[in-house]
Amino acid sequence: MGINPLPSIDLFWSSDPFFRNNEIAAVMPIKRFKKILENVHLNDNEGMPPRGAPNYDKLYKIRPFLELINKACQNNAKNTKSQSIDEAMVKFKGVSSLKQYMPMKPVKRGYKIWIRADSATGYVFEFDVYTGKRDDKTTEVGLGGNVVKRLTKKLIDEGFQGHITFVNFFSSYEIMQFLYDKGIYATATVVNRKDLPYLYKNNNKGKKLKLDLGEMKWRTKENVAFVLWQDTKLISFLTTAFHPKLDKTFCDRKQKDGTKMAFQCPLTVVQYTERMGGVDRFDHLRCSYDVSRRSKKWWFRLFYFCVDLCIVNSFLLYTTNKRVHNPLSQLHFRLSLARGLINGYTSGKRSLEREPQYLKKKPKMSNNSQKKIGVDKEIRLSNVGIHKHEKIETWRRCRMCSTKTNNKRSKIQCSTCKVALCVVPCFDLFHSSI
Repeated sequence: MGINPLPSIDLFWSSDPFFRNNEIAAVMPIKRFKKILENVHLNDNEGMPPRGAPNYDKLYKIRPFLELINKACQNNAKNTKSQSIDEAMVKFKGVSSLKQYMPMKPVKRGYKIWIRADSATGYVFEFDVYTGKRDDKTTEVGLGGNVVKRLTKKLIDEGFQGHITFVNFFSSYEIMQFLYDKGIYATATVVNRKDLPYLYKNNNKGKKLKLDLGEMKWRTKENVAFVLWQDTKLISFLTTAFHPKLDKTFCDRKQKDGTKMAFQCPLTVVQYTERMGGVDRFDHLRCSYDVSRRSKKWWFRLFYFCVDLCIVNSFLLYTTNKRVHNPLSQLHFRLSLARGLINGYTSGKRSLEREPQYLKKKPKMSNNSQKKIGVDKEIRLSNVGIHKHEKIETWRRCRMCSTKTNNKRSKIQCSTCKVALCVVPCFDLFHSSI
């Protein structure tokens, strides 16, 4: 359904051939599909703590499922050396205390999810649904740092040695130094932090720092470097991975006349640009064919997000497998996955007209041979000599040749099989191997 979206879920079973999808409609009736959706539960509602209780959890209805998916994501892939942390939005316009309003995002209303993903591919290692301010009175200024600590806790416990990239919402001097002390390098953009150098504070107060295009200023404090670089506008970074004085490179910028000119650029800027797009890559793959749709249950959007996350992660593992020489596109991967999960199942009686076009085959055998006999071979074909003609009082349909369009009746039946048959040729055909 994510590959072939329709305005209403009922249209997949529509009698109008413009909307109807035979491959979906053949699996089960619409009533059965809706009944299954009605009864989907991911936790025991009777054990839900009351609101205000110390162990109350806003995500209680879906918590076991979230933990299961998080665990599966971490167990099925090894941590890469370069990862990024960012936020993703799951569209939701209903009533929920978890709903956030982000006016600058493409998805303005919905659930906010913190994600730690691989920088190169977008594979999601861990995610956490934002439920609002915590009881420990965490301020919004310190929220970003706490998110980074939570998402990197398992990396620290495993002795991870690599690089983490994140945006200015999460960055501060304290979190950069904290990660460095734990053996993790980090790079992030930064704006409006109290612990920034005096150089940046003067710039913020209206005394514009005059820098030429490509010029940079930098300061260090312990193991954290602050880099200010002039691009089309001033941009600032915090890093513990690249020294601003030693690590420099060049980048091309287009001029007004269309030509490109190389300018000196800190390596911090280039590496941040390369490493920061992990979550955006995942979001792009997820939103291309997402299975999400409207529901009366507030947590269904999060459930659909987890389904899409599993599909995208599986696709990324499949494409990065060296044994796969000609990998499928995500579209054909999802189609192949869906057909594999369905595996020819149908809850109704399958007819030739309901089959997809590519499965239709012309029957090679005669109509009589295709007909279901209804009597076991052990009775019908054994001891043929005891099967004799027997007259009956009423006309009954011949078990061998009678059809809906060609009604044939007989007053003769087999004395052993007790089925009505025409004397010639049905009686002999019925008791012979067909």
